[in-house]
Amino acid sequence: MRRLTGVALLLMLVVTAAFAADTADLAAALSRVDPGTYHRADWIWHTNYALAGLALKKARLLDGGNFWGNVEGAKQQAIADGLAALERLQKRQQPPVKAGTLNELAYITDNDLTAQPYHLYIPPGYDPKQKWPLIIFLHGYVPSTSVLEPWIPMPEHCDVAGKHGCLLLVPYGRRNTDFQGVGEVDVLASTRQVQQALNIDPDRLYLSGVSMGGMGAWNIALRHPGRFAAVAPMCGQTDMFRWWGWPRDEAPPWKRWLVEWDNALDQLPNVRNQNFFVQHGEMDSLIPVEQTRLMAEGAQQQGTPIKVLEHAGQSHFIYFNIESYENAWSWEKQFTLDRGPRRVDLKLYSLEYNRAFWLTVDELGQWGTPGLVTAEVKPEEKTLTLATENIAAVTIDAGEAKLPEGCQFVWNGQPVPAEVGKDGLVRLRSAAATLPALHKRRGMCGPCEEVFDTRFLLVQGTAGDEATDAALAKQVGTWQKEWDEFADGPPPAKLDSELTDEDLKQCNLVLFGTPQTNSVLGKIAGELPINIGDHSYTVAGKTYAGPDLGLVMCYPNPLNSERYVLIYSGERHGEKLSINHKHDLLPDFVVFTTRTFGRDDTNDAVCAGFFGMDWQLQPSLTWEPKAP
Repeated sequence: MRRLTGVALLLMLVVTAAFAADTADLAAALSRVDPGTYHRADWIWHTNYALAGLALKKARLLDGGNFWGNVEGAKQQAIADGLAALERLQKRQQPPVKAGTLNELAYITDNDLTAQPYHLYIPPGYDPKQKWPLIIFLHGYVPSTSVLEPWIPMPEHCDVAGKHGCLLLVPYGRRNTDFQGVGEVDVLASTRQVQQALNIDPDRLYLSGVSMGGMGAWNIALRHPGRFAAVAPMCGQTDMFRWWGWPRDEAPPWKRWLVEWDNALDQLPNVRNQNFFVQHGEMDSLIPVEQTRLMAEGAQQQGTPIKVLEHAGQSHFIYFNIESYENAWSWEKQFTLDRGPRRVDLKLYSLEYNRAFWLTVDELGQWGTPGLVTAEVKPEEKTLTLATENIAAVTIDAGEAKLPEGCQFVWNGQPVPAEVGKDGLVRLRSAAATLPALHKRRGMCGPCEEVFDTRFLLVQGTAGDEATDAALAKQVGTWQKEWDEFADGPPPAKLDSELTDEDLKQCNLVLFGTPQTNSVLGKIAGELPINIGDHSYTVAGKTYAGPDLGLVMCYPNPLNSERYVLIYSGERHGEKLSINHKHDLLPDFVVFTTRTFGRDDTNDAVCAGFFGMDWQLQPSLTWEPKAP
């Protein structure tokens, strides 16, 4: 049964203007809808429900006066929009999407269950009976970006997409996330929403973006080779070491890894088989044109030239010009994705980004070191050759790779046996050794930031004394507030005493406290590789203790190894970091101090690093600063 009792009456009252609805009315109406009774793939339900949730979010922001215009008018419009969405839900009506204009839509996230917007332009003449190309446009950085004031292209820019017969999707990206972590998750999720609702050609997905979104376009395309037919960044960063002014060689190994895995320049091999057209203002003072030249030179050196247009004498803001969009989107439109190139190159830091066209890397030889693979089909020789570094196991899609009949497999010059499945997948290993049951794999490989890409739940400890419980409650509240400011949606939280079996099954658990103050952490403490005490942490037999120390650590949950635990113990991490970078500079584990900070405002680490492929401590992956 659909729990919409009372909503229709409320809608009638609002529509007939019997009274001016307030935020509480919309909240009450929305609370009567049971999301558990609907399938998430039901686009009509999912989008209308999400739009109602988004409207409630706007109304609450406006209750706080967070708007430069007519606050009361904007609030009443948000409430009316939310109630109208619930009415459409009840009547099983499509959301109102008009051709020739940018429409605001929404979806409910899988990770923190919040309503997130995206904007969609459908060209005049859209015919659902035929497949259509989709341009995905990533916006730039503006500190004030919010659901009330989203960064969206101007109507004349959208019309360029329509002129070329393309739909245009503008993801929100969870504000200003650099389209990394949960920002990247938002891009991919909103793309799936549009593909589910409309007739999109999967071989004509085009990615573009400006400034921060230009960097996002670089990174997402290079992390997902074989997903986009063409990519057109404008004036985006490609090497954060240079842009931030950080000497690469001075960074500790764990921090260098965390920067490099988000760094386009360090993923250069993945340019192969991808179509890039980059525009940059010659006189750009915000993101110097050097950032584009670095990528162009590197791509040229490895035999994969990319197209570059430098706008002579122009600044960073070339993306206000219609010409820039015309250049990018008319060029992209000519390409269709080739899913079966003969040669595939892939560089990866994490198994989270382990796929390129018809190749999947299943295992790295060791963690903390990038994997490199060149795979080439040679039909005339009836072979597939692999040249790799730090790669232990791969899978080949025989159909997409167009493997010849009787194909032989050669790995680093040596023939290797293949396991050929009925699913058309060919599995190869470079060694006979097998991993233990608990091992790093796609979806369960760290670092801490990855915990937030799927469903997570904050768990506040209540097993201590009254003062300790109060301190943990404050810490969880601060974390929720900061996440809301970062990713636009407060995540769900529970007390440790409230946790259910369903929570253990469905959620990554973000645990606050110690084994003595958080009962959930107390149950699993003996199965963790780091011993946790009160401001005391033992790593590989060495204890770090002090009132100014804290720990952040991710690990497979011993109560359900298909989900993570993320542990915040001791002092608070990231107090000096900007709201956008409190999560992306954390490895698998770090013992830190609140007394001193690095040049990037990250808490100085006294011990940090990554767990190995078996999720255990390894000396080569555990770092502590050298004595002065």
